[in-house]
Amino acid sequence: MKKIVQTGGLSLILLSLLLIINLHAEEHAKPKVRTPPTNLSGEEARTVKLYQKVLPTVVTIFSTKQVVSLKGRIKVESLGSGVLIPPDTHVLTAAHLVDGTDEIMVKTQDGKMRPAQIVFSESGADIALLRLETPDPSLEHAKLGDSDRLAVGQTAYVVGSPFGQENSFSVGHISGFREFNRLYDGTILAEFIQVDAAINSGNSGGPVFNSRAEVIGIASQILTQSGGFEGLGFVVAINAAKQLLALEDRIWLGIEGIFLDGEKLSRLLNLDMEGGLLIQYVTKGSPADKAGLRGGTIPAQIFDQEILLGGDLIIEFNNQEACHSECPIQERDRIAKLDQISVKILRGGKILEKTVDVSQSRRNYLKTRDIQ
Repeated sequence: MKKIVQTGGLSLILLSLLLIINLHAEEHAKPKVRTPPTNLSGEEARTVKLYQKVLPTVVTIFSTKQVVSLKGRIKVESLGSGVLIPPDTHVLTAAHLVDGTDEIMVKTQDGKMRPAQIVFSESGADIALLRLETPDPSLEHAKLGDSDRLAVGQTAYVVGSPFGQENSFSVGHISGFREFNRLYDGTILAEFIQVDAAINSGNSGGPVFNSRAEVIGIASQILTQSGGFEGLGFVVAINAAKQLLALEDRIWLGIEGIFLDGEKLSRLLNLDMEGGLLIQYVTKGSPADKAGLRGGTIPAQIFDQEILLGGDLIIEFNNQEACHSECPIQERDRIAKLDQISVKILRGGKILEKTVDVSQSRRNYLKTRDIQ
């Protein structure tokens, strides 16, 4: 039996009352259990069932990073969504949500906050894959669909955390398919699915499902004039994401860069060379990070473009000069099967050579078990 004693001048009766009030407060704080009505229409019942089926696979992602501004380094916190996918219950999300971050926490439906790391990111495609630091095979994962087998007018279901409102559900339709004349990795056609289901800040990285509870895309961006959703949401097609994650003859360095041609290098850095890749960000824990490559630290607006100065300038990949923007793409096929990549950089006026170990970055994440 617990013994209540007088503390700080409070009487036994007052302490007892406070205990009773706290107990009742805890009871009232428990979430309400809702039971779906029995008189739902057929369509409503199917939608409710779909939401209940996919919800365990949806996660909320919290990330933090240090951003360099004119006022110095500031800590920026971001919130978005993601989805657990097979075979290792990794988290598929948007690259812009996690690239350049110092810490990533994934909140699963059991309420647990789980530290995670980036194992793959393709900023151009806005796709990233996260690994939970402590694997949990008990977590449910979503089934990936086929985005080539979709039609305009088909229903699209979005689950995520818009403005931090976790597990929000919105329903709309597929409005179109957009390619924007872009290629991912020089070989994979970029394809976005346009939807009119509500997508807002916090939905980024979250899954979009079809009526069979299959993931058909990952929420990426919206077109807006007001700053809010106006019916134009764009979703990275899941087939493009699957191709990126299943490429075995491919390396991942973990950098984001801007190519500068000879004219820009001459005007900006007073350098006489054909071109170079100016590193903006280096993903923490990536092969480039482990090799000691550095991103930019000084924000600037140059050539009508916001860039970070102060990072390494890559001038050569494995004896192939970064002569123009196509050179790194052309070189990719030659270095795709190598485990060690030599990178020549310009840093502080000196030319240095770094060796990047990419032996563990080449993996088919959709078929082979990941190595922890």
